[in-house]
Amino acid sequence: MKKLLILLFSVLISFNSYGGWKKVIEGGGGDIYYLDEDLIKKHGGYVYFWEMKDYLKPSDNGTMSGKMYKQGDCGVSREKNLSFSYYKEPMGRGSGGTFTPPDKWEYPTPGSIRKLILDYVCDVF
Repeated sequence: MKKLLILLFSVLISFNSYGGWKKVIEGGGGDIYYLDEDLIKKHGGYVYFWEMKDYLKPSDNGTMSGKMYKQGDCGVSREKNLSFSYYKEPMGRGSGGTFTPPDKWEYPTPGSIRKLILDYVCDVF
């Protein structure tokens, strides 16, 4: 009985918990994009959301994932990054850093992953 409880406990703690992250799309290069649907908010005519990208292969500086806090304008289909954090491990884990991107609107190309994600977020509201 004791061995069964130890086995059950070890299996339960080995499951990865990624909070509210939901896989949205996988890019052609194998990178995976996630959204935290629980944190999508609408305020002042804009949508605000967290996006995470897991890279199939590490970048030149060893980054394996990145989290972006974004502001979206569904009316004219544009977005801007408000914050960006990068990590040495998948799913926003491990060491890394944070920086504030330039304050500028970007217009995702129709059919691109960024456009598909923005449309998905806009459809939530």
